[in-house]
Amino acid sequence: MFNPLIRLLTVGLAITAATADASDFPTLISKVPRGSNSLVLIDVDAVLASPIAKANGWARRFNDGNADRPLYLPPEADKVAIAAKLDLVRGCAKNWEVAVMGMKEPFSMSLIARAEGGYADEIQGVKAAWVPSDAYFIELDPQTLGLMAPADRQSIARWAENGKTTQPGMVSDYLAALTTSAGSGAQVVMAIDAADAIQPHRVRARLEASKAATSQNLDSTIELISSLKGLVFQITFDTKAQAVARIDFDVPVSLKEDVAKGLVLAAMENLQFSLPGTEKWTCSIKGNSIIMAGELDNDALRRVFTLMELPTTKFSSLKDENIEDSSQATIAKCSQAYFHAVDSMVIDLKKRTKVNSGGDAGWIERYAAKIDRLPVLHVDEELLTYGEKLTETLRIISGSRKMSNMQGASAERVAVGEAGISYDDGYGYRAYNYTSPRVAETNAGNIRADAISSGTSVKLQGWTLIDNATLEIRKAMTQKYNMEF
Repeated sequence: MFNPLIRLLTVGLAITAATADASDFPTLISKVPRGSNSLVLIDVDAVLASPIAKANGWARRFNDGNADRPLYLPPEADKVAIAAKLDLVRGCAKNWEVAVMGMKEPFSMSLIARAEGGYADEIQGVKAAWVPSDAYFIELDPQTLGLMAPADRQSIARWAENGKTTQPGMVSDYLAALTTSAGSGAQVVMAIDAADAIQPHRVRARLEASKAATSQNLDSTIELISSLKGLVFQITFDTKAQAVARIDFDVPVSLKEDVAKGLVLAAMENLQFSLPGTEKWTCSIKGNSIIMAGELDNDALRRVFTLMELPTTKFSSLKDENIEDSSQATIAKCSQAYFHAVDSMVIDLKKRTKVNSGGDAGWIERYAAKIDRLPVLHVDEELLTYGEKLTETLRIISGSRKMSNMQGASAERVAVGEAGISYDDGYGYRAYNYTSPRVAETNAGNIRADAISSGTSVKLQGWTLIDNATLEIRKAMTQKYNMEF
């Protein structure tokens, strides 16, 4: 894939020099564990140098303002590769996730451990740090920092041992192809390798329930979706953020562009990851691929980046922090930044989700995780308790929405399947009843509506609780520190 001699020289220079040359994505990818089916490549320097990042202060530290920026990137890194094993048929849940970061200067494990409230460790002779966000940092080499979640020490040991050398071929060819597009225009590239993951019977059930495909093209659509090869998502930053999503299949796409776009939007809805604004994106067909393209506003960016963030963002810029400084002024400043970050995410979720739709459950869950990962150094304990309760409520809302969608879809299939003659002995009268397919379909629609209504009720109750708690904590913090929260 690349010249072994060049790789060896690059590693040697990183070890002996105070500051190493810029990292390269092939080397970072060669250090991730085997088995990942998703990969994100972020050119940190290029992102932070973009006009939109400069205008909005994305490079500033968390406590220096703009705590609600869409992505937290460690300015100490020049490039980041994030790999994960996703369960593609169960809501894209992450089995594990790792990040490999090319650092501009060595980073102390003891500093990370102290700042995040964890402890320093040594695994397979490699310096490491466990942090309470259920993650491990490891020093893959003096200028390459590794991060894995969850914090499975045995897995970390295997990774630490393998990470001592670069190993080409750690990811599939589909994912490895990203290295040619990352840095050549797009500053952020994400891909999911979906080969052999899609089950045709699940596709049929989804399509029949959603009516996203007509009866005339149902079989061909099932064949197309079942041949899904993967997804590539690229973001280019200039004065605005432009995104291009390419969905690849093993067979030619014969759908009309409007039908293809409808299928993509319906899939996002079914996965609970509807993205505001995508209904305005353009859609084109090119060979075996469906290509969607459009603009991402700040709120949409925040949602997209919840899919590709590091397992923790707390360590960033720690070299400039006085860890021992727990003065009233420091706690007030850190607490205010934390509160503003949480509040901005709650506002974003409320204004950009549909009350009577379940397509937002995935984002709600991701935002809960994003809040969990916020820096907590010197943050008021009462405020941290508020954050913990808030994320717990968000997860209840998300779980209720997912469950109501599952129950509605399941009950709908049963209701439609039971159309015809049935035996009823209710009220003591035994009789045969006939339910026409049209009536069964109406009943199924009512069942789905009831299930969605139930999930909506939980959501509204949850938002009320969050609003009340936010009002109370804002008053308490403002009075305690004599500054506006």
